[in-house]
Amino acid sequence: MLFHRQEKLFLAADQVLAKISPNVSVAAMSPSDDPLGLYLRSLRALKSALPADALVLPGHQLPFYGLHERASELEAHHEARCAALSQACRERPCRPAELIPVMFTRKLDPHQLGFAFSELFAHVNYMLARGMLQWAEGEKGPARLMAAG
Repeated sequence: MLFHRQEKLFLAADQVLAKISPNVSVAAMSPSDDPLGLYLRSLRALKSALPADALVLPGHQLPFYGLHERASELEAHHEARCAALSQACRERPCRPAELIPVMFTRKLDPHQLGFAFSELFAHVNYMLARGMLQWAEGEKGPARLMAAG
């Protein structure tokens, strides 16, 4: 990302997109990382460091104004996904694969499913790190997640 202060131009790459949420995923080589936590921190940092009236030049789609509003919408989007995952795991312990339809309600092709799993694990890792989810103990079979508390 780059910001030109005098011109108020923000080259946002895929960090802030106008209409879609960037794919925030756990990399296979670092399965316990917290990319969602890093992403959400970066959105808060952008709102505090850049002016609200900057022209955002995203990596996809058309330029737009409204950086702070869009960053807040993206934060709310991920908070809603975490709330849905927490609710599902409160109802019963879930295998991670069972949570894909909670986050993605439309039918996914095999290519999209790979991205979906990586993004799901970004949310799971974020929630585990903050004590919102925990691994169910004493369960037989595949590991399951349950809401903490």
